[in-house]
Amino acid sequence: MGDASHPAEPPKLKSANILGSIDIPDEQLGAIREKQIDAVGSLLPVIGLANLINAAVVMVSFANTAANRLLGVWTMTMVIATSIMLIGFFVMRRRANSPGEQMSADSGKNSIDRFARFASVLGILWGILPLLILPLTDHTNQLAVSSIVAGVMFAGVLLVGRIPEAAMGFLVPTVIGYIVGLQLGQDPRNDFLSVLAFVYAVVLWTSSKWSFNQFVEQHLNGSAVKHQAQLIGLLLRDFEESTSDWLWQTDQSNSLIDIPLPTVSEQNNFELMAVGVSLRSLFKENEAAKTLARCLDRQQSFRDLILEVDGEDETWWSLTGKPIFDGSGKFQGFRGVASDITQSKAIEDRIAFMAHFDPLTSLPNRANLHECLEKASSRPVAEGRSRALLWLDLDNFKWVNDTLGHPAGDELLCQVAIRLKDAAPDADVIARLGGDEFAMLLECESQDELIETVKSMSERLNRPYDIWSSIVHCGASIGVRIIEQHNMEIQTLLKHADLALYQAKEAGKRTWCVFSQNLEDRARARQSIELDLNKALENNELRLFFQPQLNAQTNEIIGAETLIRWQHPTRGLIGPDHFIQHAEDSGIITRLGDWALREALKAARRMPENMRVAVNISPLQIHSSSLVTTIINAIAVNQIDPARLELEITESVLMTDTEFTLKRLNQLKEIGLRISLDDFGTGFSSLSYLRRFPFDKLKIDKSFVEDIDHNHESRAITKATLQIAKALNMSCTAEGVETETQKQYLTEIGCDELQGYLISRPQPLDKLGHLFPVLTEEEAAKSLAQSTAGISMSGDVIRLEGQPRDRQKATG
Repeated sequence: MGDASHPAEPPKLKSANILGSIDIPDEQLGAIREKQIDAVGSLLPVIGLANLINAAVVMVSFANTAANRLLGVWTMTMVIATSIMLIGFFVMRRRANSPGEQMSADSGKNSIDRFARFASVLGILWGILPLLILPLTDHTNQLAVSSIVAGVMFAGVLLVGRIPEAAMGFLVPTVIGYIVGLQLGQDPRNDFLSVLAFVYAVVLWTSSKWSFNQFVEQHLNGSAVKHQAQLIGLLLRDFEESTSDWLWQTDQSNSLIDIPLPTVSEQNNFELMAVGVSLRSLFKENEAAKTLARCLDRQQSFRDLILEVDGEDETWWSLTGKPIFDGSGKFQGFRGVASDITQSKAIEDRIAFMAHFDPLTSLPNRANLHECLEKASSRPVAEGRSRALLWLDLDNFKWVNDTLGHPAGDELLCQVAIRLKDAAPDADVIARLGGDEFAMLLECESQDELIETVKSMSERLNRPYDIWSSIVHCGASIGVRIIEQHNMEIQTLLKHADLALYQAKEAGKRTWCVFSQNLEDRARARQSIELDLNKALENNELRLFFQPQLNAQTNEIIGAETLIRWQHPTRGLIGPDHFIQHAEDSGIITRLGDWALREALKAARRMPENMRVAVNISPLQIHSSSLVTTIINAIAVNQIDPARLELEITESVLMTDTEFTLKRLNQLKEIGLRISLDDFGTGFSSLSYLRRFPFDKLKIDKSFVEDIDHNHESRAITKATLQIAKALNMSCTAEGVETETQKQYLTEIGCDELQGYLISRPQPLDKLGHLFPVLTEEEAAKSLAQSTAGISMSGDVIRLEGQPRDRQKATG
């Protein structure tokens, strides 16, 4: 049984398997077998007649021999067998050729098998003949028998060669009988005849094989050609039914003649090609029309010319034509094909528009701007005139999208595009670069006029927008790069305009800034600092300084705030004001913050156990996935009570993704850390933050403390902050305490902690031994080694044995 999951092998003719040369497809088996039967059937009367004549010749020739009686029986048998074969084959063909019936592959195989059996019977009879005569007759009669048998062999195989099974069935018994009869004749020369008979048989079989292969190949090739002809006919018919092309022809003067109409669909634009109309008059003047006229005048071929039809609304044709010459080489006119490509042209134009223009505002896009800048770079600026690239960015666009929705944001962008066009109607190009960024290439009579245009544009863009009855304030920052030379590199030009835009945003937004070399120098310095910062982490160039915090009531040092410094190899000691903002912009602040946490907790082991260490946390650190893991591991490695670590955050941290920030702060507080709000009152203060998150401490900014002894407002703010802290059960620290007067006043109003130059300047830990005991690094390492027995690890979180349960709660 075959596997049902695999398709069955296509059936093949048995003779084809014996020959082993041609695979016959299933669908061709029936047709080939039918042709085999037809070919042999047409020769069947000849086959029957030849058998009967040969039998009669044998009977007459050997009537006086000793085999007379046996030959009579043999002849009668041959006559009967031949008659049965003829009658049976005629009946079989009549059934196969009945009206409405078509021979199947199976019925054809049965017919061929039946005919092969008839042929085998005849072969057996002819093989018996030599056995009857050769042993009983003389040499002369043996030669006669050999001639008859040889002729029968050749004629029989030739006549039934279209059916290899029948040819083999006839040939094999005939040859075997002949060879056996020769051997029974007792004549030594019969051995040579036997070999010759075998060679004849091989030659006959090889010829039959080649003939049959040729027959099958001719049939298969003919079927393939017929199938391809049908397929081509179908394709041509489908083309004729669906094409929108039509033929045209002109005379020697290029006037249209003999215009055949389309076969199927009628289109009005075909009527434009009326007899007598000049071909070139059909189209609007453009480069393609000039090319057409040139080809017509020069009698040259043209192909796929895209031409706009004159007098029609946005109608486009594709025209192909070639000149016609008569037998003597005389020009007769043009003949060609035209097709209406209006729809495809519209699609191509739309694609081209989308590739070069912004689909929302219809302004040129970034790619289009670059092309315009390339062209402008090759065009010198006229003497006295001024050219500039303007780079614009909307300042409050995200708020519009978040509050009014993206459709409102799209409407705002469209209104901005209109204002830009109104502000500079003569601009070379106004482009939308994506998002809320725009650019403009502007040229004016003078630089003063250009600056006035920029000022007017800034004022126009900063006016409120009416978005579906909602008043929206969304100003714009503008960076201006005045182009001194026309051959400036485009990338340099874009970079300079972007630096000017960046400076405008730093200056408070809703303004404009002209690029100067100082901006590029600062950008290079900023880039240099960012590169050096990466090296600083690798080369251990960062240092932690500590500024002690004093208990205002007991005058005891109760903690210290960590402040980072950079020991630059060439610039010396650098304060945080010169590199922290660059670290924030480049994202290195996260690595700096993790380093500071680890170093601060390592230093805490050298301090008394009642002292806290405070570390500032940036907004990027709050959102870092490694923050919690870094803190937990640093606490565990140094065996520090989590309550000794105090994280200081500014109000700007709470302004970014408030929900996530509060969730992260609660997560840190569950570990047991203290959280303080730094620089309270200087940012976007909101009492709701204090209500939603229970800070442990508020820190009064030094800007309020520095003039507290002579400024009434500063005293009021300080007092109010202290009262808020007390009401919410928080401690309060005053920063920037530099005089005894400030210390005395803050102590009198109940401030808990003091920090400033009066207590101590920020110093390395080793230089603060006069204020509190400081262990050496060796002493701290020894103490740590004695206490590591209480550490156990589980997964990614290190648990502190012996700590209260609420301090062990942490999730990474």
